[in-house]
Amino acid sequence: MANIKDVARRAGVSVATVSHVINGTRHTRPETEERVRAAIRELGYSQNLAARNLAVGRSSILGLIISDIRNPFFPEITASFQDQSLLHDMEAVVLNTNYDTHRTLNCVKRLLGLQVPGVAILTSQIDPSVIQLLASKNVAAVYLDLGRVDRCISNILIDYEHGVAQALDHLSALGHQRVGFVGGPPHLHSAQRRKAAFLERASACGMNVVGAIDSDFSVKGGYFACSKLLSASGPTAIVAGNDLTAIGSVHCAYDRGIKVPGDLSVVGFDDITFAEYTQPALTTVAVPREEIGRVAFQALQDIMSDPDLAGKEYRVETHLVARQSTSQASSH
Repeated sequence: MANIKDVARRAGVSVATVSHVINGTRHTRPETEERVRAAIRELGYSQNLAARNLAVGRSSILGLIISDIRNPFFPEITASFQDQSLLHDMEAVVLNTNYDTHRTLNCVKRLLGLQVPGVAILTSQIDPSVIQLLASKNVAAVYLDLGRVDRCISNILIDYEHGVAQALDHLSALGHQRVGFVGGPPHLHSAQRRKAAFLERASACGMNVVGAIDSDFSVKGGYFACSKLLSASGPTAIVAGNDLTAIGSVHCAYDRGIKVPGDLSVVGFDDITFAEYTQPALTTVAVPREEIGRVAFQALQDIMSDPDLAGKEYRVETHLVARQSTSQASSH
């Protein structure tokens, strides 16, 4: 494998010049820079990140911690964050917690071992010890729906309330009066925000809430929660806390011979990639996941470039995407 000395020899320059070209630490004449980059391409040289970090005086690695790499909510966020990192000549290390707070702490400790200057923790639940640990090390951190900002701490706030309100206004306009809700785990702040928004808006619309069931944000959980709602009181419409539970609800209705949307309208939340390819295509509230990835990276950049390491709150809007899983309320 070629090393930096091989590149310098091929380009006819010093090792220091090659280092300056790679790290952008000193201006180099255009023709010299081109010779160095041509030598890098010809030799297939791959930079030693540890050496680069030493040269520029800081790590070029950022951490991204997500709840579940298998959940289709996260791939677009991850890809967007990685794209932003590459655009700014940085690397992104992605770690998965599987909704385990102890695993989250271990992920943070691993990233601290890499001396990362910033971490985006886009998980559903954060132990206070994680927040305190990162802040004590002066590591920039951005969280998802943490609910507060501070030194080294920024927060991304998703406007769940607006999205839920749009979903219920849409159903109300279609004549639905008996509605049910399939939510997420009760210990998750984001899930409870969606449930509270549903109950408040349904009341404001004069709707009859036939049930609001906590589930686990999975297809199977949505299936069984929908089964309870249908057995209890027969709503004409269901709002789900995410698209996976909405898909489970559609499957449950199908197995019972209930037509969607003829007999039952279903609205999801998130607008995951394949929501528009379900049968019927899912009406859902879109959460701009690419934007979340971009905002998460920008939040870290803003803290790292601020001498006071001040955090900020960033708001991400939601909007309803009407497709085929909702229609006029059945008259029977």
